Amino acid sequence: MTDNPWATLDDKVDETDRTAWLHAMLARNGASDYLKRLGSPDSVQSFRSRVPPCNHEDLAPHLARMHSGESDVLFTGRPLAYERTGGSSGGSKLIPYSREGLLDFQDCIVPWLARTVKDHGITGRAYFSISPATRETTWVGDAPVGLPDGAYLGEHAGAVLARQSAVPLEVGGLRDVTLWRQATITHLKAATDLELISVWSPTFLLRLLEDIPDAQHLWPRLKVISCWASGTARRYAEQLRQHLPHVIIQPKGLLSTEAVITVPDEDNKPALVRRGFFEFAQGDALLLEDELIPGLEYEVVVTTASGLYRYRTGDRVRFEGRNRAGQAILDFVGRDALSSDLVGEKLTETFAGKCLADHPGFAMLVPDASRPGYVLICENIPDAAGLAVLENRLSANPQYSYARKLGQLAPLRVQLHRQAFAMVERAMLARGTRLGDVKPLALRSEAFWLPLFEENLP
Repeated sequence: MTDNPWATLDDKVDETDRTAWLHAMLARNGASDYLKRLGSPDSVQSFRSRVPPCNHEDLAPHLARMHSGESDVLFTGRPLAYERTGGSSGGSKLIPYSREGLLDFQDCIVPWLARTVKDHGITGRAYFSISPATRETTWVGDAPVGLPDGAYLGEHAGAVLARQSAVPLEVGGLRDVTLWRQATITHLKAATDLELISVWSPTFLLRLLEDIPDAQHLWPRLKVISCWASGTARRYAEQLRQHLPHVIIQPKGLLSTEAVITVPDEDNKPALVRRGFFEFAQGDALLLEDELIPGLEYEVVVTTASGLYRYRTGDRVRFEGRNRAGQAILDFVGRDALSSDLVGEKLTETFAGKCLADHPGFAMLVPDASRPGYVLICENIPDAAGLAVLENRLSANPQYSYARKLGQLAPLRVQLHRQAFAMVERAMLARGTRLGDVKPLALRSEAFWLPLFEENLP
């Protein structure tokens, strides 16, 4: 019997063949209305030929039936829970979880945690980002919207985390962000045996470190920080390295509300998980894993046990070859050019356009990565009330609202440019876009936009 509770975690990696996973899922959910209407496919070939790719808006009528209490709509039975995430057009959307879908999450996450603990000799305490309860608990029928963090680890691993957590899990029940922050920092300062930190965005931890300036000396045993380190998060992960140079930064894989896509392998590379069926979009083509070409980028299209069939995630990855176990290595690149994701908020151009719909004249949001937040570039400056309305509309995206409450995103600021769209035209023409193809978009995420406008302040 070991005295180290971490050692009781199961580090066995699931070796399920992806085709076998798909066949089992189709057999289990074949009685659902969605799949029956499509001829109850039972093989890879029939699944790909009969089931069309979709997005959340395509599933809205089916989700509405589930919300009203119907069973066997997208999968057999009823949802165990829902999670809320940012939407591409409405700012917020609910993703259903079946029991089997949640088990797939656990089968991907727990082996990663167990392997990390084993590889780095973790015996002390850990901090897994425990968020304040800033949202009221809601229900869709008898299914809660939102699950406690421990639910994604399962009963045993969740119990181990509760015992070893440097910050009591009860802190997550605090609704006041100031009180949550004070409690979190107090517990972290007292955790001299802290060895592992797991957060999503590195900016989350950087904000906490503002009040823990001596963290390097306070946590001499700290070995690993697991966080996003790809795409726009790369620069902030580097800031963590500078704050804590004695610590290994382990890049997190690609995990969204919809699905786990990659997890770090034994070399800390993002490896495609085995629980799920994955396709990769490039233009109009939908490719399988063995058709990917190293160095090229693709949009992930995922099928889950929770009723998302050939679901376009909007996440772009670059295929980097295969690891020693033969798994595809997929580096997260980001969302497409018409979306922005500084700290996990995933704003899209369609959503931004709705927020700016009644703003007079040209207006466009651009991200500011230097102090992360957004800048409204406009030809007619809004008054204080109008700016507050725009902030409220943006906060309809739950991740944006959450990041604002935690201080991960700065308040929206404004730059007035009387000839803003003319500047956009010139910039796009210089980059090879035909004049007739230049559109007055509500959001652009490319890094050159903000410096361009700042260099040409009126």
